[in-house]
Amino acid sequence: MLELVLTLAAMPQGPVLSRHERHLPEIGITVIDQRTLDAAGARIVRTTTDGSGRSVDADALRAAAVAARTAQQGKLHASLVEKLADGEVHEVAFWLVLPTRQPDLRAAIDRAVAAGASAEEARRAALALAAAAVAPGNAEFAAAARAAGGVVTHTDTITPIVFVRGGDALIRTLAARADVDLAYWSAPTWFDEGEAGPGVIAAWNDWASKTARTDAVHRRGIDGAGVKVLVNDTAPVATTNPFLPPIVAGNATTPAAHATAVAGIIASRQVPNTGAAPGLTQLYSYGGAGDTAAPIAWAWGMSQGISFGNCSWWNGQKGQIQFLDRYFDYIIRHFAVMLFKSSGNQGGSDGKVTTPGCGYNMTASGNATDQNTHDWNGDAMSSSSSWVNPLEGHDKPEVSACGTTITTTSTASPWITAAGSGTSYASPVTCGIAALLAQTDPLLQSKPEAVRALLMAGAFHNIEGAAVLSDRDGSGHVDAAASQSATARGQFHVTTLTPASFVGGNYDLQIPLVANDETRLCGVWFSLANSAYTTDVLQMDLDLTVWLGATLVASSASAVNPFEIVQFVPPATGIYTVRLQRQSFLGASEPFALAWVTRRDAATNEVVVTGNPAPGGVANFEFIDPYHPNASYLAVLSFTPSPATTPIGPKKVLELGYDGFTDLSLLLPGFAGVLGTNGRATTTLAIPNLPWLTGLPVHSAMITIDPSLPEIVEETSRTTTFVIQ
Repeated sequence: MLELVLTLAAMPQGPVLSRHERHLPEIGITVIDQRTLDAAGARIVRTTTDGSGRSVDADALRAAAVAARTAQQGKLHASLVEKLADGEVHEVAFWLVLPTRQPDLRAAIDRAVAAGASAEEARRAALALAAAAVAPGNAEFAAAARAAGGVVTHTDTITPIVFVRGGDALIRTLAARADVDLAYWSAPTWFDEGEAGPGVIAAWNDWASKTARTDAVHRRGIDGAGVKVLVNDTAPVATTNPFLPPIVAGNATTPAAHATAVAGIIASRQVPNTGAAPGLTQLYSYGGAGDTAAPIAWAWGMSQGISFGNCSWWNGQKGQIQFLDRYFDYIIRHFAVMLFKSSGNQGGSDGKVTTPGCGYNMTASGNATDQNTHDWNGDAMSSSSSWVNPLEGHDKPEVSACGTTITTTSTASPWITAAGSGTSYASPVTCGIAALLAQTDPLLQSKPEAVRALLMAGAFHNIEGAAVLSDRDGSGHVDAAASQSATARGQFHVTTLTPASFVGGNYDLQIPLVANDETRLCGVWFSLANSAYTTDVLQMDLDLTVWLGATLVASSASAVNPFEIVQFVPPATGIYTVRLQRQSFLGASEPFALAWVTRRDAATNEVVVTGNPAPGGVANFEFIDPYHPNASYLAVLSFTPSPATTPIGPKKVLELGYDGFTDLSLLLPGFAGVLGTNGRATTTLAIPNLPWLTGLPVHSAMITIDPSLPEIVEETSRTTTFVIQ
């Protein structure tokens, strides 16, 4: 994986931030893209050279490589060329050139939402626009294919795609047509990416859910209500399981255990095996097998109003962008939905990420194991989880989640069973968390780039490698509490960038940050996935720097990713400038999102105050850390509210100021001690009988202290405020 360089102070002159090599075998040239920081000019400098060090135009060379490939292969994807060599009849997905009359569908959705339409209403209108635009061209190509002797197996209704079955000569003849962009082999079969687990295994809610901190979000009253999610699997979800919400089925085939387990991980209402989003009003299900099923399933799902969907299967292809990868990139970019995909279980072989998880726009999840503890200490990536980046070079997976030894919903009584392990069961965790974010702010139902940015920026749980981005866990294990808190605080920015958005080549945003409050920041955009997909899928290339005044605080400069991500500790409280520097912009407009999540957002401890907090009365305190039973804790009181903060260690703050009352509280009985086996401790505070105390607000917070744990996994709390009555 590309290594993103994090800098916490001014950097020396000219360090290399990233270096990426891409060999173009069609023209025999290797392009080297290198990013360096010109500290004096406060710019990231991009240089592109060939193997001999000569400066080259990388975009022009990629276009030349595609032209040479087309001349050699005739607009056939490489995997299709290999398949046709066997002389058999194959099903082929013909991706046609986009009609010139097709409007910008994503722009139409954004305009409708801005005018007051719901995401569901806006998306349905875009579906109608798309259908009208592609219907004539698709019908014309389908007729020509039939006339030439081909068997048309599916003519899509919302994308410029027609599936045809035929032999080598027919396929090559059709691919030579001017209205064909590229022809792909269509995989006839899909495979589950979960494995059955033996014996009695750990309950989902007791372990994996708490590792993802979804239970903390549920305690805040957020459970996914009002959000529509599709389970697109190799078979439908069982409609009879009493622990699932009502299932809206798109097709009526025999339900399967795998799909039903995926559904339970998203939305089970059974305790303790509760899903990530148990408040979903309904869950949409479409089962199928073979690449023609995906366009049918997702067109149906979007017509039903879904904003998110999960695919925990693969089609036998891996390691590079194939038809389904491109298809989902297109759907995500143009219809403002998000596909959550299992990264694959190929870790025991070549480790390659599986289709349709190789695209730029979908969110792929790796599989972690939490060792059947609530604590983050000791968690590890499953050895079977896929992690090798696609041939195109971009980083996969984006995030990880616990999908090992899962107990969840089944197809028959008693309706709960040991489902097994695999990335199949990691991806729906991430999908369910997305529903929690979208309930928190319904705008996210039409902003998939913001959902991904919030998930990646909130992934504070680092399992392996570099904390910000590494090979096997991506940006880290998802942390629902952190991402949801940032969403509730409005810590994301969405816009549509155009060439005019960049002043002097930069797009700047100002955000407030607090000293010592470790921050993760992620900017996300998408590939266009149109007829230029075969030359340069990323129409925009941005590099990211963070500044406090004239001091550089952090930087990220990737040549291949549709995102940039950093993690840093703000050296001072103030307004920081997040600078997106344009390296290239080949399209007309690009949806863009920036999200920032802090350690304060990741706080999950709780302070509960009851009793009679009045002069002469007694206030009861309960200090709660559900993830570290038997650990030491420290609680404090303060008269000084936020935005004042108190540093706790090198990367955390409490959201209250340190004053004389804080010093006094350190001596109070019960404000320091050891949590019980249930992660709770209680104490009381006798309030002096002084009338002048009436109306005075008091603020309280706590931190767990466990010397056996890494500092970064210790928990803090939000501030609880009560008023002396």
